[in-house]
Amino acid sequence: MAEQFTLADLKDILVNRVGMDEADVPDDASTTFEAVGLDSLAILEIQLEVEQRYGFKIDESEAEQVKAFGDAVSLVNNKLTAAG
Repeated sequence: MAEQFTLADLKDILVNRVGMDEADVPDDASTTFEAVGLDSLAILEIQLEVEQRYGFKIDESEAEQVKAFGDAVSLVNNKLTAAG
């Protein structure tokens, strides 16, 4: 079975790589990255961390579609399923 990427995994990246305070990261898949004050540079940090952790590339066109936490989780899980 392929590994799963969860909101908890995303939260870990937001806290440990991007530097957000854990209390400022909602456990809500509909939360947008913009709503929590993340700019394109922070989103690139998330993308790079995911690529390093899971060993696949995220195309720019795919990354542009990610607006909310749930979008990121879905994208990573789709990539993991395709790679698995």
